[in-house]
Amino acid sequence: MLEKYGITIIICAAMIGLGIVLGNGAVYFFNRIPGKWLCDYDEEPDEELLHPTHQRVRSTPWKYLFTGLFTMIGLLVGPREPLYALAVLPTCWLLLEMSIADIKYRIVPDQLIMLLVVCGMGFIPYHKEGPMEGFFGALLGFGIMLIIAVVGKLVYRKDTLGGGDIKLFTALGLCLGFQGVLITFLLTTLLSAGHFCLLLMRKKVKMGTKMPMVPYISVSTAIYLVILHEMSYNIMVNL
Repeated sequence: MLEKYGITIIICAAMIGLGIVLGNGAVYFFNRIPGKWLCDYDEEPDEELLHPTHQRVRSTPWKYLFTGLFTMIGLLVGPREPLYALAVLPTCWLLLEMSIADIKYRIVPDQLIMLLVVCGMGFIPYHKEGPMEGFFGALLGFGIMLIIAVVGKLVYRKDTLGGGDIKLFTALGLCLGFQGVLITFLLTTLLSAGHFCLLLMRKKVKMGTKMPMVPYISVSTAIYLVILHEMSYNIMVNL
């Protein structure tokens, strides 16, 4: 019993340490991302991106908020599944970096998406349907977002979904698997639609306003990984 409690304390301490590193690192890393990462392929970074005269993300209060966020995620997941937490934490960290980039610059850096694909390897032992589940999840994520992009283009005669969002959901499929990416898509739809309606009622946006999608995707993914992953598996087992 004492040994069990000792291991739990060590794991919790490790999660707190990781939370501090990731929280502070999120601000440090984003402020030093190469300017080329934050603009489209056919654009050259302006002087502000190449040589920023101020921090892209202010250290205070964000490093403290991010530290609290990652520490909470680590403590929720780590004591139950330490190795799973080591896959979840960097995934959420990359999604945070992409969310900031989407909010500030309307870009989802391909370099971060490629790192997310690497994180997908860490989830292979936790795919309940076997190692191919990530592959099918990627296909589903790509297919859903491609259909939305094509339908939006036909209906509104303009791009309603960025290519970065399509690539991001494809990479997330590798991490979440078939069921996970579907649940995350549904959560993203509900969160984004609900928030948009709230902003619309408060006259903060107008119909047709294009919103950055990555923050909603990131929140939905975190909810699934931290709360719904094990819950959804248990439901499927009991059916």
